[in-house]
Amino acid sequence: MDRRLFLLLTSGGLFAASDAFSQNLGRALGSALGSGPSKGLTGAQAEGGLREALSNGAVNAVLRVGKTDGYWRDDKIRIPLPGVLGQTQRTLGRIGLSGPLDDLHHKVNGAAEKAAPQARDMFVGAIRSMTVEDAVGLVRGGNTSGTDYLKNKTTPQLTTLFRPPMASALGSTGALQSLDRVVAGNKLGGAMGKSPSDTLTDFAVGKALDGLFYYVGEEERAIRTNPAKRTSDLLKKTFGGL
Repeated sequence: MDRRLFLLLTSGGLFAASDAFSQNLGRALGSALGSGPSKGLTGAQAEGGLREALSNGAVNAVLRVGKTDGYWRDDKIRIPLPGVLGQTQRTLGRIGLSGPLDDLHHKVNGAAEKAAPQARDMFVGAIRSMTVEDAVGLVRGGNTSGTDYLKNKTTPQLTTLFRPPMASALGSTGALQSLDRVVAGNKLGGAMGKSPSDTLTDFAVGKALDGLFYYVGEEERAIRTNPAKRTSDLLKKTFGGL
């Protein structure tokens, strides 16, 4: 980190007043970013540019995965079956008897695809909570630093918000009904610990969000590294000199 920026961020007087903070932050960020289009970038512009990059990434990620086979046909984010279900699927697959579990596997991914569009507003709401001071380190960070910050800060909240639409989607796609048949037919109830439907729902929520964050990160990476992806003046100013 630039020594001037470090001293500014650790100075007690920096936080005396919000207006002074914003002005000092803007000067520090502009100095730290150096030459190029990002020179003179204010704290507010850094915040706005990062929010725009992440918001674009969230929308594009949802559009990418929230369609038929969006998860299922993507090796990077396809949701596996959890624990003993996945183990049993692989074991039975070797002798050609994994059909019911393969069907469940497909339906779980279909449920994630159906629920994904409802995550868009959740992501955008979380992105709006980002502060000016958050933006300083993130703009200068790695290619997915904004996404990593967002994931670390919002995953518990997003998990809670995303669980109801995922549970609904698992029911509407027939995944939970298939699960009941698989568990009964293979006597897996005790091996899954808590309620099989809860186990599957919790697992699917986590993996579905992982897939969304993966593509938010890919969009952020593209905006940082590919000038053609900077589709607004704010994005060009924020990331053009990095």
